[in-house]
Amino acid sequence: MKNIKRKSLVAVLIPANNEEHVIAKTLKAILKIVPSKDIYVVDDGSLDKTSKIARRYTKKILMTKQNRGKANALNSGIKFFKLSDRYEYIFFIDADSKPKRDFIIKTFKHLRKDKYKEISCVIGRIKASGNNWISKYRQWEYQISYLIHKKAQEHMGSILVTPGCATIYRSSVFKKLKFPKGTLTEDMDLTFLMHRSGLNKMVFENKAIVYTWDPQNVKEFMMQINRWYTGFWQVVRKHNIPWQGQILDLEVTILALEGLYNGFLVIFFAISFISLSMNGKISIVVFPLLFDFFFFFLPSLIWSIYYDKNYSRILYIPHFYFLRFLSSAIFLKSFFNSFLKREEKEYVWNSKRYVERGMS
Repeated sequence: MKNIKRKSLVAVLIPANNEEHVIAKTLKAILKIVPSKDIYVVDDGSLDKTSKIARRYTKKILMTKQNRGKANALNSGIKFFKLSDRYEYIFFIDADSKPKRDFIIKTFKHLRKDKYKEISCVIGRIKASGNNWISKYRQWEYQISYLIHKKAQEHMGSILVTPGCATIYRSSVFKKLKFPKGTLTEDMDLTFLMHRSGLNKMVFENKAIVYTWDPQNVKEFMMQINRWYTGFWQVVRKHNIPWQGQILDLEVTILALEGLYNGFLVIFFAISFISLSMNGKISIVVFPLLFDFFFFFLPSLIWSIYYDKNYSRILYIPHFYFLRFLSSAIFLKSFFNSFLKREEKEYVWNSKRYVERGMS
């Protein structure tokens, strides 16, 4: 009888482009959870020392001559190293992220109980790792996103995004699917494709933590969320939301309408504030702002502070409110940009993430 070679347990695949300043920290963190022989790096056309640094930690490196984008890098790595054939699971992580030492243990408790192999992936929780005021805001935002939204989406069977730096997949998923191209958010694009393909049994594990990069200033913050929101609308259009009759369509529609409402509300408040302040009637605008602050914003902030005992977050209330309004305005802007620019683009990336081919 022919011997059947048993698959190894988990491969870690890291796509990278010009990440010489951060990739060593990521690889050191990965080596604490899997051996070097199971770590794979795709250097997607880097012009710096990314590959040279990576070789100190693993010999499994694929170098591409041209920057072809993150989705291409991931698909190339899976194919070149034959990860779907050789491993039971694949853990993708960004070159600027660091999983906690027990990430695999926390996620595997779900996969080992999955007798009929129905779970397609287990999603960990992203935490901001910086200490500046934008990182403080992102810590609060991630807590709302993961501990409330993601948990609710799991119960509904409508998780919107399997984050590219905190998700471990069954390798069999990539025998059926590839990371889609043509959008700025390949992880969300893949998630929607998984739903459409019936691979929508996704589990969220709160205690599986990955620390990730945060913007260092408002300009970087705006660039990041503009990419996220633009990618969101691209994926909505690409997957014909909300017309496919899945629970995903309902969930995305509700969140999209909420985001658009907030965006229009920001514009309304800005115009009203300027107009009414000139007429001495500014209290008309102040009252709804105070209502929003005391009944929605402040309770969620107090809960997040209590949850992780990060009391310094209370000092940044004005900063948080500013970033919250800024985010709403950019969400609205990205909606109009995405639906007015209907032509498909090819996206490449760098250490500041994605740009259109041919743009600086």
